[in-house]
Amino acid sequence: MMDYKAAAKDFIENEKQFQLGAIPTEQSNPLTRGLSSIIKKDTAEGVKTILKADKYIPEVSANCFAGPEFKALVADVARAIEERHTILFTSVGASGRMALQLDSTWRKFWTDLIQKIPQRAHEWLEIAELSTSHMTGGDRACVRSVENFEDYQTFGAQQVIDDKAGPGDVVFALAECGLSSSIIGAAIEAGKQGCNTYYLYCNPKEVLCEVLERARKVFACQELVFMPLYVGNMAVAGSTRMQVTTVELLVAGAALELGAYQWMKAHMNADELEAVGAGVLEPEDYSRQFQSLVDQLSSGEALAAMAKAVEYEAATYTPGGLITYITHDYLQDIFTDTTERQPTFTLPPFRKYNDTESPLSWAYAKDPLYPSSVAWQHIIRRPIKGLDWTREDYIRMGAARSIIDNPPAVGSEELSYYHIGNEPDESRYSQHPAHLVCVDIDGTSAHNGVYDWYKKELPHFDGGLVLRMGDIPAEKLDENELRVPVKLPHTIMELMPHVMVKLAFNLLSTATMAKMGRVWSNWMIQVLPTNKKLIDRSTRIIAELAGIPYEQACEEFFKSYLSRPKDQEYRESYVVETLRRLGVEME
Repeated sequence: MMDYKAAAKDFIENEKQFQLGAIPTEQSNPLTRGLSSIIKKDTAEGVKTILKADKYIPEVSANCFAGPEFKALVADVARAIEERHTILFTSVGASGRMALQLDSTWRKFWTDLIQKIPQRAHEWLEIAELSTSHMTGGDRACVRSVENFEDYQTFGAQQVIDDKAGPGDVVFALAECGLSSSIIGAAIEAGKQGCNTYYLYCNPKEVLCEVLERARKVFACQELVFMPLYVGNMAVAGSTRMQVTTVELLVAGAALELGAYQWMKAHMNADELEAVGAGVLEPEDYSRQFQSLVDQLSSGEALAAMAKAVEYEAATYTPGGLITYITHDYLQDIFTDTTERQPTFTLPPFRKYNDTESPLSWAYAKDPLYPSSVAWQHIIRRPIKGLDWTREDYIRMGAARSIIDNPPAVGSEELSYYHIGNEPDESRYSQHPAHLVCVDIDGTSAHNGVYDWYKKELPHFDGGLVLRMGDIPAEKLDENELRVPVKLPHTIMELMPHVMVKLAFNLLSTATMAKMGRVWSNWMIQVLPTNKKLIDRSTRIIAELAGIPYEQACEEFFKSYLSRPKDQEYRESYVVETLRRLGVEME
């Protein structure tokens, strides 16, 4: 094994394309500076501080909606329906999970039309199947990131080839910050294959091109349509699961709703349109509704309830407890947040059902109405996609020797090992305190069976809570409930309620971790370095907080990283371990 000084020297000299300190989304946000101290003194004020980071999303999204690129995207979505072309969502990490969600949302809308307009059932199923998605590493990555896969342009390109994308297809390349190699490779390959490819990115183009050769390569690709969505630095430095994925969801989701409705108005009569039961907003209204959402969460009963939810989570986790969220229609939204906590805050990931040795995930998400096999289909709504790449494939794609010699388990069967359904699961109340949280959106849990399951299972747990969000009925559902009242428009694909749940749960998890000291000011001190970008981020945080040069910080990071067995990676973050060793006084 390479010693830590040699490893640091190799990274500094040979991985300059992953040294990203100049990128705005990797820098500290002045609007949230001091977050950890603020939230420890006043939870509600800490929640409001996090929400301040969303201030640029309305303006940036409005500019996007008014631009020719967005209008072209909407038209291409409508044309894809007309001509029966594929609509492909591709991304990595947090945006990758959102890619799967956009795919699922599309499929749900069209299949739900069967109940409303059954005489055209065959057509609705046909249109539903137009959509597909992949994230870097395959569907297994929606549970746990596949180490280092996002570092390879060839991997992203191969997934586009595997999806048989071609002329006339519409590709949403959700590029997050515009620096992930795998998505750059996917976008370039999609353009090469003749797809109508839209590259949504959230950093200034000029900065990306100045410091990254791969950025210069993708922006030189004339086959792509570029949609800039820079919304400032992240609420927690580098945490793209926050504003980046929020603005991507808002813009991509609006394009889907508007494109679908454009086609519907041309191919459905007045009675059929009425049967759909909802329409869409005007493009500019999506931005205004997002601002309204932030305003509602930042004040009154909603703010007070979110602050209490943060305190509830922190009080559960601090003594070593567990929370299990249950929901049905919004399982994917909540599932996405709970899985993203693992790399951001060095928390144990979801555990396979037959694994009794690994630590349990602090937060888990389950669908109480279905067994796991059906729950997975309910989330993804298409056949599970694994990566069946061979050793020869990895060699051809230029993978590292560690991947070639020990390919990760990313086959389509992997998700079946994670029980997210209603099977008995004693592990979720094997540590104390163990709490069960029923998530009720728009009052649906009272009618769809989720709340009934909650009441039946609650005696197994130490306590429980009903978290109610959205358009909540006036009458109480449970004696122990928190109400987050938010008024939002209901459109054909229910985009804004999905944005609400995403924003609220990102807010909840981030605020909880900050309150527990797993964020320092607004720095991601608990980051788990699963790829080169995160090694660089870890190094920069050490340099910043210890007040030492980058080169020295890199050595100190690798000293911690290489001295610990891999099965102990969740013991404590490498950043925190390094800072403690350097004598830095932790908050």
